[in-house]
Amino acid sequence: MDNQQRYKIEEIIWHELRTIVLLIVIMCIQKIFLANIFGVSLNLLLLLVVLRTLIEPIAKIGRWALYGGLIFDSVSGAWLGMHSIGLILAAVTVFLLLSRITSENWILPIVAVIIGSLVYYFCNGVLLYVLVRSFDVVSYITTAVIPDILIILVPALPMFLLLRWLRSMQRGELPLDVY
Repeated sequence: MDNQQRYKIEEIIWHELRTIVLLIVIMCIQKIFLANIFGVSLNLLLLLVVLRTLIEPIAKIGRWALYGGLIFDSVSGAWLGMHSIGLILAAVTVFLLLSRITSENWILPIVAVIIGSLVYYFCNGVLLYVLVRSFDVVSYITTAVIPDILIILVPALPMFLLLRWLRSMQRGELPLDVY
């Protein structure tokens, strides 16, 4: 007779490994294939974490933010945990502020991306100031925060609709809105 607990642990480990591999692929796509537009590249990981916060449970998104942030730190050469803290705080803030609003509202992903990006970049700015001490706030806002938020807003709604459609297909729901 086989132990049922063993299968449960194996399934959990397999799911976590699959998530880590998926995040590595996403990070490779972000770093290699998404070209810099006017010196700014799309932060695909931030976009996915914030938009999935509106659709998925917060515990699952917390693991995405933790693993993705650690992978992002190791790829970019930043302090280990710096991006993870920003992504987790962005996901939790978006969850706390917007969890009661239905995901059928099309303005919701735009607002969520703005809130999540502001929290993420504020957290990164505070951590940079604490760790480096020679940090110019005005140039950080004008060269990093504003352009990155404007770039990330472009694919926010189409990506949200795609993620919501994929989630409804997984659940076996009707993918089209019927009124």
